[in-house]
Amino acid sequence: MTDKPHVRRVAVIGGGITGLAAAYTLARARQAGAPIEEMLIEAGPWLGGVVRTETVEGFVIEAGPDSFLAEKPQAAAMARELGLGNDLMGSNDDARRTYILHRGRLRPLPDGLMFLVPTRLWPMITTKLLPLSTKLAAAWELFSSPPADNKDDESVASFVKRHFGEAMVENIADPLLAGVYGGDSAALSVRSVLPRFWEMERKQGSLTRATLRAMRQRLAVSKMNNTAGVDSAGTGNAPPSKLPLFMTL
Repeated sequence: MTDKPHVRRVAVIGGGITGLAAAYTLARARQAGAPIEEMLIEAGPWLGGVVRTETVEGFVIEAGPDSFLAEKPQAAAMARELGLGNDLMGSNDDARRTYILHRGRLRPLPDGLMFLVPTRLWPMITTKLLPLSTKLAAAWELFSSPPADNKDDESVASFVKRHFGEAMVENIADPLLAGVYGGDSAALSVRSVLPRFWEMERKQGSLTRATLRAMRQRLAVSKMNNTAGVDSAGTGNAPPSKLPLFMTL
């Protein structure tokens, strides 16, 4: 007869979305037989951290993040695992517009801009947000090769500037990152903030080429799933031939 394995008690500090996901993962491991006893500790009066939904005078108000990127499948997979797959819906990207205040006027982000990477030619040519030098740099970026030196990390500002020029940092990257992270792109780690782009550069060099390839692969998978009658992306009301940029419940 052998002794029972030692039970490891694990405390998860903070009941925000990260803490909840960590506690959920530990609970699943315990249910599968792992010698774990998990405890979630939250100082506030509710779970979810900055993620909150309130109804005020009949209006639904979302506090904190209200969606997640569709191309990152983990959140949608967890939603389906929790029985919420049928509640997932995609963003209406045709109607979504983002504006940046530039030289006293609101200028729309160029269509086809995947966060900081241009994927369509004409909107980049015609945008008022960027000078001609940056537009030429964006075109030349298509021919970039993987870097010879393997930097462990660098700032987002340095990373974007190397690929698309200084104006892309000042006129697009800084406003977008300030809105998402509340931080300065010169002080944000590219490996922490843009890990996928960092990995794309290491493998393919050009972020534009890598992003276009990823978009084609997503479209192919979406069409294949649609042909097979499978809604593996949980895209809800989004067109089956096109994955949305964002998803929500």
